Order: sequence, then structure tokens, then C-alpha cells
Amino acid sequence: MRVQLELNHSKTEAHNKRLTELKEQHPEVFGDVKTVGALRDRFVPYAEITYGDLTVIQPDYRNDFEGVYVCDLNSNHIIDSLTDYKEKKNLDSPIYWLNYGVCDNASQVLDLYDSLCAQNKEYMENGKFVILLVPMIRSKQPESGGWRWHKWGQYIGKFEPKCEYLYDEKGIDYVYCFEILEVVECWK
Repeated sequence: MRVQLELNHSKTEAHNKRLTELKEQHPEVFGDVKTVGALRDRFVPYAEITYGDLTVIQPDYRNDFEGVYVCDLNSNHIIDSLTDYKEKKNLDSPIYWLNYGVCDNASQVLDLYDSLCAQNKEYMENGKFVILLVPMIRSKQPESGGWRWHKWGQYIGKFEPKCEYLYDEKGIDYVYCFEILEVVECWK
């Protein structure tokens, strides 16, 4: 079952207090990091995303985006600091090695999620999940180095990558790195 994240205000207050202390102690590291006032400051609901001038490879064909968020890389580590959920790290999970990769849009990940649910019905029915999407935008990549296809899991999108680096691809403006993250409730 996909769950919707909600801010835990006391955890968020503690997070912001600690961040303020770190900004004072290490402004060179934490100076640009913003405090959290709303969930969307760290986890933007996918349904609210707009593409601006970016070319959409394949438009979304689904609209059931509950529990799907666009966020920064490694945001799975901050869920328990802001919400009443934490990542469930379960190496024995039947989906653990299949729950991440690269996609063009959330619809593709939701199709994968549905497939995992069908193949692992009992496990998935008893679990709680969120889907995290991290955008990789070609125009923000350096000319040398940068984001590479093979380091982020299986690509489940419609584009046919021809280059090692996203920067060198023609006709693709962005992709998402995704993770279907199993979570459990927690209260601290």
C-alpha cells in the first residue's frame, strides 16, 4: 500500500533547530540549506510538478500519484526526521533488489509497482511504501563527467540511451532516478 507522508511538527521543529545550529557552526557547508516549513520543502508531491521548457519524452498516462514524491538525492535518510515513517531496510524483502532504477515519469514506476504487487501480493499488501523520484536534468550536467546511465539501476523508460553520460544525449532533457521505498511507522 502506498502511503502519504505528513509532517510531524515536533520532529520538524527539532530538525530546524539542529539545522540552524549547524548553519552557525559550519556556514560553508550548511549555509544554503533551507529550514523546513512544509512537507513540500523536501518532498514535493509528483502531481504538483511542472516541466517548464523541458521536453517531456512520454507524458504521464496515469493520475494516481498518491505517495509519489520528487525530492533530492538520498532523501530516504531524512524521512524519519520529518515524518512518522522511517525507511525499512529489509535485505530479505522480495522487492529489495528490484525497487530502484531510472524512468521518464511516475506512470512507468507505478506500472513497475503494480507488477511487484502482483508478483509479491501478500508481502506488498502488508507493507507500506512511498515512491521517491530524483530528477536528473541534462542542462544541469557538466560537460565532462556527470550523471551516467549504468550507475542507477535498470532504465524502464521509452528513450533509447546512446551515450554513457546524460549530458551527451540528444533529444532527452531529463530522467528520474526512482526508488520504491518500504517504510514503517515510527514515533520518536
